[in-house]
Amino acid sequence: MEDRQVHMPRPKEKRAPVIKDVAALAKVSVSTVSRYLNDSPRISEESRDRIAHAIKLLDYHPSRVARGLVNSTMKSIAVLTSDTTLYGSAMTIQGIEDEARSNNYPVSISKLDNDSTDGLRASISMVMDQNPGGVIVMKYDELAAKALTYIPDTVTKVVIAGDREPNLDQVDLRENQSGREITEYLLGLGHTNVAHVTIPGGGGGYSRTAGWEAVLRANDKPIPDMWHCSWLPADARKIGRQMAHVYGLTAIFAGNDEIAMGLIRGLEDEGKSVPDDISVIGFDDHPLSCVWTPPVTTYRQDFPAAGRRAVQLLLSRIEAQEQGEILAPRFVELQGELVVRASAGAPPSV
Repeated sequence: MEDRQVHMPRPKEKRAPVIKDVAALAKVSVSTVSRYLNDSPRISEESRDRIAHAIKLLDYHPSRVARGLVNSTMKSIAVLTSDTTLYGSAMTIQGIEDEARSNNYPVSISKLDNDSTDGLRASISMVMDQNPGGVIVMKYDELAAKALTYIPDTVTKVVIAGDREPNLDQVDLRENQSGREITEYLLGLGHTNVAHVTIPGGGGGYSRTAGWEAVLRANDKPIPDMWHCSWLPADARKIGRQMAHVYGLTAIFAGNDEIAMGLIRGLEDEGKSVPDDISVIGFDDHPLSCVWTPPVTTYRQDFPAAGRRAVQLLLSRIEAQEQGEILAPRFVELQGELVVRASAGAPPSV
């Protein structure tokens, strides 16, 4: 009878836990565990407690590689913005990508979550988990301004637009001065009642709104209550219908061109002619503004240049840090220009 050798299955050797196991059990990212291992302050107390508990349960002993993950940044640029569809935002991103590409830096675009504070923090945390070499914040509204406060101080960052950030590199589009120039132009045409329709996040001392108010005050002109609009031209059209019945109103300074175009349609819905009855001036020089009826007088801003300059500031600061140099915060201003078209003229009584 032939002997048959039976091979019993060998028991599987127990695998030593790795950092991914800790992250999975604690329900956090690997980068968050790495930050915990390196005593980073960028972790909530809740996450810290879960990680500590997971490490104890798994009897995890971190390797030098795991500890080093948090200290290695990627050669990349993260861009934070509240909206990628608006003309100004899209053109700024184009400038950022063009300049970054020429310097062999990939770019990731992250749209900020506006649902809640926790959602906003989560969207920022997701970006930080990628350990980008630097971050550009397009501070075109209040959401982006709020997001800036949640980014750790240790992260290299540059800000575009908004109120002055004295401790950061910043590209300024001279919005306050632009608002002044528009208002002065309308007063120069003979208007005495200049209304303003704001866009989200249009406040602050460096804003176009502040420039409008400052010029009216300096010229002893009445400062009408502001009209607040969303980003939607359809909402501006509704506001235009209401403004058509405001007694004595002869001029409107709109927060951007899309809002200006909506206002024009709303005014015309109610039988008002632009600019014969009411003048309307926009902002940004949207591509449609020159073919609208009537063509929109506006203020042109060089958004692509702002994006390119922001990348230059960011990369130069990263290089300086690598060489141990200390750079003072830099503030770069980009001048725009008033583009006179047909939507603004002298008031009816002049």
